[in-house]
Amino acid sequence: MKKLVKILTTIVVVILAIALIVPMAFRGKIADIVKKEANAMLAAKLDFERLDISLLRHFPNASVELKGLTLVGVDRFEGDTIVAARRISVVVNLMSLFGDSGFEVTKVILADPALHAHKLADGAVNWDVMKPSEPEETPAETPEETPAAEEPSSFRLSVRDFRISGAVIRYEDDSTKMRFSTDPLSLRLRGDLSADRTNLDLRLKTERTNFVSGGIPLLSDAEAELVATIDADLANRRFTFSDNTLRLNAIRVGLDGWVEMKDDVVAMDVKAGCDEVQFKDVLSLVPAFYTREFKNLTAGGELALSLWARGEMQGARLPAFELKSEVRDGSFQYSSLPKAVTDINLAARIANPGDVMDRTEVELSKFGLRMAGNALSATFHATNLASDPTFRATADGKVDLGAVKEVYPLEKGVELAGIITADVQLSGRMSDIEKSRYEQLGAKGTFVVEGLDLTLENLPPVHIRRAAATITPATMTLGEFGLTVGRSDLSANGQLSGYLGYLLREETLSGRLYVKSDLLDLNEIMNALPGDASDTPDVEEETPADAGAAASTALEIPRNLNLSLNTELHKVLFGKMTFDRIRGEMRMADGTLSLNGLSLGAFGGKVSASGSYSTAADPAHPSLKLDADFADASFQQTFEQLEMVQQLVPIFAKTGGNYSLSLDLRTSLDAQMSPDLQTLNASGEIRSENIDIQNIAAFDALADVLGNDKLRRIEARDVSIRFTIKDGRITTQPFDLKIGDVGVNLSGSTGLDQTIDYQAKVSIPGGGVLQTVGVNIGGTFTSPKVTLGVKEAVEEAVKNVVDEQIQKLTGSESLSEEVAKQAENLRTEARNAGAKLVEAAQTQRDKLVEEASKKGALAKLAAQKAGDKLVEEAEKQAANLEAEAERQIGKLTSQAE
Repeated sequence: MKKLVKILTTIVVVILAIALIVPMAFRGKIADIVKKEANAMLAAKLDFERLDISLLRHFPNASVELKGLTLVGVDRFEGDTIVAARRISVVVNLMSLFGDSGFEVTKVILADPALHAHKLADGAVNWDVMKPSEPEETPAETPEETPAAEEPSSFRLSVRDFRISGAVIRYEDDSTKMRFSTDPLSLRLRGDLSADRTNLDLRLKTERTNFVSGGIPLLSDAEAELVATIDADLANRRFTFSDNTLRLNAIRVGLDGWVEMKDDVVAMDVKAGCDEVQFKDVLSLVPAFYTREFKNLTAGGELALSLWARGEMQGARLPAFELKSEVRDGSFQYSSLPKAVTDINLAARIANPGDVMDRTEVELSKFGLRMAGNALSATFHATNLASDPTFRATADGKVDLGAVKEVYPLEKGVELAGIITADVQLSGRMSDIEKSRYEQLGAKGTFVVEGLDLTLENLPPVHIRRAAATITPATMTLGEFGLTVGRSDLSANGQLSGYLGYLLREETLSGRLYVKSDLLDLNEIMNALPGDASDTPDVEEETPADAGAAASTALEIPRNLNLSLNTELHKVLFGKMTFDRIRGEMRMADGTLSLNGLSLGAFGGKVSASGSYSTAADPAHPSLKLDADFADASFQQTFEQLEMVQQLVPIFAKTGGNYSLSLDLRTSLDAQMSPDLQTLNASGEIRSENIDIQNIAAFDALADVLGNDKLRRIEARDVSIRFTIKDGRITTQPFDLKIGDVGVNLSGSTGLDQTIDYQAKVSIPGGGVLQTVGVNIGGTFTSPKVTLGVKEAVEEAVKNVVDEQIQKLTGSESLSEEVAKQAENLRTEARNAGAKLVEAAQTQRDKLVEEASKKGALAKLAAQKAGDKLVEEAEKQAANLEAEAERQIGKLTSQAE
C-alpha cells in the first residue's frame, strides 16, 4: 500500500511539474513563432509584451493570455495604431483538446482594447492588413477521378462567455467627413455558439458616444445601452428577438420580430418603436441642447417613433419599410431665460413599398415653431432618390436673431442680432439641374438679412448692414450686400447662375459680381480663421506685432467657383504690405484666381499686374505667376514689407531713393503664402534715377583696400540693372555705377544664405597709369571678402604708358602714319623716340610709386610691380620702334619704285 501511495504521489508530482515547467520553458519560443508567423501574413506590425500559457490557472481548463498587444500600420499608415489591448485571455476546456467533438472555448476576455479604423479620402483603409496570397500554381491535367465524399470536419468552436471591458472605438472617414467614437464600451455575450439552437444573452453599454457627419455633430457624449435576448436557431440561421431594448440617453426603443439568413437572401419581419416619449428626452440627443444647462431645461410635448421592415433583402432589392416620426406641441424653456420656443410641430416619414432604393420616399410634411413672436415653417418631399431625385421644398418665416439670447443660453462672448426673412419655394428634378434645363424647375422667392451682428470670443465682429437676394430657376440676383468683419468692409452686387446645382450637388457656381471696399485687413481675417486642431500643435498666441503672419494654411480657391469680380478696393492689408487703389478684373475658375490688368498702389509707388494664384494642383503649396511693372516704388518700403527682398536683396535696407521695375515671376508658396525661394524663378529689370546707399560692408571694405573714401557712399543716377532669380540666387548682368567721379562696373549674385559673389571694375580718376582696378567681392553680405586683380592692373598700366608715350612723341595714335610722313627722318626719330620712351618710363615709374605710397601698402606694391614692368616694356618698345622704322622705310621705298 505504501508503495502504491509513493507511485501515485510521484506521478502527481511529475504531472504538476510538467504543467508548471513546460509552459515556462517553451513560452519564449512560442511567442517568437507567433510574432514571426503573424507578421509574415500581415501588412502591419504585430507585437505583444508577453504570452502566457497556463494549465493550472483555470484547471481543468487551459488558458492562453496575451498582454500588451499592438497592431501598427505601415506605409501610408505608418505609426497608426490600429488595434491595442492591455490583455486578451482565452480559456479552453483542456479535455476537449483530446476529443473529436471540437475545441470548447469557455471564455474570451478582452480588457481595455482600443480600435482605430481610418478611411482616407481616396478610399484606402488602415484595417486592410492581410497580405495578398500568392496565386496557386495550376496543376498539370490528370485523368478525372471520382471525388471522394467529403468527411465532416471534426473541428468545432464553442464559445460560452465573451466579454469586452473598457473598450475605445474610433472611426474616421475622410471621404465623407464622418467621425464616430465611443468609450468606454463594455459587452457581454453568453450562449453556446456550437449548439444547433441556443439563447444568446447580449448586454452592451457605452457611456460616451459621439457622431459627426459632414462636419455637423449629431450625437455628443450620448449614453447608449442594448439589452437583448435572442432565440438563435443557428442550424437554420434564424434569429428571433424578444424582450429587447435599445436606450439612447432617456429614449427607449423596443425591438421585436425575426431575421433569417439563407445564402445571399436576408428575410425579415421586424418592428421597433417608442410611444409618447417626452420632448425633453428628444432634446437630450441634440448636442447643442444636451451640453448647455440641460438640467435647467423644461420642455413640453411628445415624440412618437415607429419603424417596421417586412420582406427580403437581396442585392439591390429592399424589403418594404416605413419610418415615421412625429413631434406634437413641443416647447422648451431654460429656467434662467425669460422666453420659450413654442408650437414645435414635426411630421416626417421615410418609406419604401418593397423594391429598389429608387422607390424610397422622404417627406417632411410639417415643420414649424414660434420664437419671440416670429413664426418659421418648412416642408420637404423627395423621391426617385437613386435614378433622378425629384424634390419640392418650401421655407417661410421670420427669425429675430436678437431674441435667440432670450430662449437659448449663448456661449460666453457670443452676441447675436438682426432679422432674417425668407419666402422660398423650390421644385424640380435633379436631371434638369444637371443639364441646365432651368425652365423645367420651379424656383421663386426672396431672402433678406437686415442688421445682422455676430460677435464671437477672440474673433472680429461681423456685421451685415443688409443683404437682399431674389431667385429664379436660373439665377440668384444679389441686389444689395454690405458686410463688415472687424475693421474690414465689403459691398457687392451682381448675379449668380447655377446656384441650385451648387447648393444641392456642389456643382460650379458662375456669375459676375461688382465688389467695393474701403479697407480689407486680410491679416485680421486670416488670423481669425480656425486651424485644424488635430493636425496643428499648440503654439503661443500671436501678438499684434505678429499680425503680419498669415494663417497656418494657405488660402484655397474653390474649384467649383467660376466668378468674375470687378474690384474697386481702396486699401488692403496683407502681411506687412499695404496696397491701395486696387482696380481691375479678377476671375475665379477651376481653383485659380486670375488677375487681368490690375492696377494698384504698393511700396510707395504704382503697380500694374497680371497673373494667377492657383491651388488647383496642390492646395497646400499654391502656385503664383506674376507679370508686373512697378513705377516710383521706394527701396526702403519694399525691404520693410517683403521678406523675399530681405533674404535676396538685403542691400535694399540701406538704399534710399525710388525705383521702377519690370518683373516676370513664377514660384510656389508655402503654408504662410510666402514664396518658396527654392522654386522661385524670375527675371526683370530694375531702373532708378537716383540711388543713395551708404554703410554697406562690401563697399566699406572696397574703399579701405583702394584707399578711396568716395566708395563708402553711392549716389548714382540713371541706373539700369537686368537680373534673374533661380535656384535661390539673384544674379545681375554687368551694370555701371557712377560714384562721384569714380566709375564702377558691377555684376554677380546674392544667395539665400546671404553669400555674395560679385566682380567689380573700379575706374580711379587721377590714378596715373593705374586707372582701372579689378575687384572680386565674396564672403557674405555682412562679412565681405575683397581681393584685387593685381596682374590685370599691371598689364593695363603698361599698355596705358606705352600708348601715352607714342602719342606724345609722334603726335598720332598710329606710329605707321608718322613714319609715312617723315620717311627720310624715320631712323633718327625712331632711335630718339626709343631713348625718350625708356627715359619717360623710368620717370613715370618713380612718380607712380610716389603717388601710390599715399594710398597704402597694397597700392604701393602694385605700383612698384607696374613700374618695373613699364621700364622693361619701354625697352622692348624702343627696339620695336627701330625695327618698325626699317620696315616702313622698305615699304616707302617699294611704293616709290
